[in-house]
Parts: sequence; C-alpha cells; structure tokens
Amino acid sequence: MTLTSSGQISMGDIRTELGDSGSISLKEASDGTIATINTNNASADRPDGTAPHAMTEFYSYNHSAVGATSFGTWSDTTIRFVGLSPGGNIANHALTTNTGTFSGAMSVTSTTTSGIPKGSPRVALGTSDPGVNSSNTVFDSKMKTLNGNQHSSIDFTGSSVTCNARFCFLPHSDVTESAMRDITFTNNSVTNTTMTLQTSVTSFGGFCVHEAVPVNCKDYYKHISELEVGDMVMSYNFETDLIEEVEILQIEKPNHSDLIVYYFEDMEDIIYTHGNTSTLNRGLSITRDHPIYKSDGTMVCLDPVKAKELYGLDAEEIKKGDEIRFMDKIRKVESFLLSSKETETYTILTKNNNFYAGGVLVHSEIGG
Repeated sequence: MTLTSSGQISMGDIRTELGDSGSISLKEASDGTIATINTNNASADRPDGTAPHAMTEFYSYNHSAVGATSFGTWSDTTIRFVGLSPGGNIANHALTTNTGTFSGAMSVTSTTTSGIPKGSPRVALGTSDPGVNSSNTVFDSKMKTLNGNQHSSIDFTGSSVTCNARFCFLPHSDVTESAMRDITFTNNSVTNTTMTLQTSVTSFGGFCVHEAVPVNCKDYYKHISELEVGDMVMSYNFETDLIEEVEILQIEKPNHSDLIVYYFEDMEDIIYTHGNTSTLNRGLSITRDHPIYKSDGTMVCLDPVKAKELYGLDAEEIKKGDEIRFMDKIRKVESFLLSSKETETYTILTKNNNFYAGGVLVHSEIGG
C-alpha cells in the first residue's frame, strides 16, 4: 500500500508499510535499520535518513514503489539462427545487451511476422551474462519460453541496469521452417519491441551463397552487405597451392531456389555480427549446381549436369563422405538436405575464380 499524504499517521502504519511486525523506533524506520528505504519514491515522499526524524517524512511513502522503466538500445537488434536441420540439437546464441532503468521482473513474448514457426526459441535474462545453455537435448531452467514468462528471480532494480539476453533455439524434430518473430520485452508495463528473431531450418541457403553465410576475410568474417568490389577476401591459388588474399572483381546477388544445405564433420557453428545483426550459421547453404572443392581440387556439386549446362564447369556429383577443402583443414560431408524456398544469394568473382565462405572453398560460378 502507500501511506497517506496528509493527516494522521502512526508508527503502526509505518511498521506495516516497511513489512515489519515488531517494535520499532522512528530512527530505525527512517535510517534503513529496519528496511532499506525505497529510493524509487520521490525525495519528498520518503525519509531523508538524517536527524531530526519526523513521521511526516513518511507521507506518501510506498515501500513497494517501482521506478519508471526506460529501455536503451539492444547491442544486437536482429538474432538469426541459420542452417539448422530438423531434429538437430539446441543452438546457443551470442549475447545481446540493453542498458536502461528497470525494476522487478521482466517478461518476454514473441509475435510471428512471417513464416510458420515450428521450433522452440527461448531466452535467458540476467544482470550479467546468464551463460550458454548447458545441454544439447534439454533447456536449462533459466531458459524461458517466449510466452510472457516472468524472469522474476532476477533483481532488475537501478537507474542504470544492463539486461543481458541470451537466446537459444531447438528445431522441430522433423519439420523445416523459415520464420521471423518480433520480440517484446516488458518491464513495469513498459514495452520494447526493437528486436527480431529469425529462425531457419534447412530452408535458407544459396550459392550462389545465401546472404547469411559469412565471407572469409583475413583473420575474420564479413557479411556480404559489408563488402564491395575492390575489397579483399580469402581465395585459393591452385597454381601456387596457397591460400591468399585477393581482390573482389565482381559481386552478383541473384535470387535462387533449388537450394541445399551441406553439413560437415567437426564443423563448428559460426557466430558473427554485422551492424546490429548477430547470426549463428550452421552448415553450408548453397544452390545444387554450385561447385565446391574436394581435397584433391576436384569440383563437386549435387547437380553437375546443370553446372555444365549453365556455367561450363566440369564437376562430379557430391557424395556423403567426400573430403571437402576448408581453410583450416579437410572435412568430410556428413549429410545434406534440400530446400525449395527462394531466397537472396550472392557470389563473388576473384582472379582465382573461387573464394571462401563459411570456411569452405567455393567456385565463383560467374568467372567461367
């Protein structure tokens, strides 16, 4: 409750407001001995803690008062889980933060804006990084579903509090999806809807290369939107048998369907950020006719006939167990899944007619 703003006030009223049932003095009530004075009250509506103490200092005091919520800006406003497979394990995601004024529990909900969501996204919140989900098959208790669940065990109280949000996603056991969700955070009836969540299960891709697959530059990745003709990317020179940094001569960005996602042994998820978008990329998303390179330099793809007809490229049909050339090592093909979704893709022309994307050496396709 809130104490009266005028008239009679008793020590019993003050004691009840402070949540105490014993005998207290005015000094103990005023200086925080009994309970810390809630500074979410205006200075005129709470005791100042110094002598002389007066009962009138408790006029309009509300020991449960909450401060006005003020959201800041999320460090990553778009979260993407790309290249996942039906029945795959939980995908953990990098952290995103928002510094503002919060008090009490935070709830999180989602609204689907495109596609039909099938998998299970969840979020963990904390005043520090809540950490990655510890299991590949079950969600931690700290990971709440996006249905308005309160993160009530976290004390969001202060004039400058950083809310740490870490998302994870579990694909449906046997259903693909490509969906977008608006994420809404609510604290003290104040909402924030500046974050989106993109989930893709074997329906994104394209090599050309799907626009979510990162391009290998020297010692780091770059998103295709950050690259221009003249920028430097990593490529392989078959004449010198060396990986080298080369100039981009041309970039093409067509739309493609007839896509496939390749999965390789011992391939780690790639988590990277461009602008305010953070992406988890799993596997390699590519068109069926776009060749990649085996360890011996042989080009392979799922549709070598089309690769020959459209681009004049001699490629073999890719098979499970083929040893594929990555920047850091050779990895075998574990599996691949098809998709009929149309999506935006890209390819990059270099002097070597190839480049690395997601760590995999791929043909430029537009270079002949």
